[in-house]
Amino acid sequence: MNNDKICYRAAKCPMFSGVLESNPTLIRTYKNLYCENGKDGHEKCKRFQVAALVGSCPSHILPNSQLSVDEIIKRM
Repeated sequence: MNNDKICYRAAKCPMFSGVLESNPTLIRTYKNLYCENGKDGHEKCKRFQVAALVGSCPSHILPNSQLSVDEIIKRM
């Protein structure tokens, strides 16, 4: 994997570090779509979007959360 495609937040992101380790297929899918998919993937990730605005994201939020960024931030 080309390192410039990996999200710079990956090292501290629970999605990348295995919070879903009980479902390896799902975590691989998230990594392929969001964490390791370059700028386009990162910018689609709700975790990335929230962290970019407020500095962090709750660990239970998934990259494809149905909540809007504003809703996630309000609930923090």
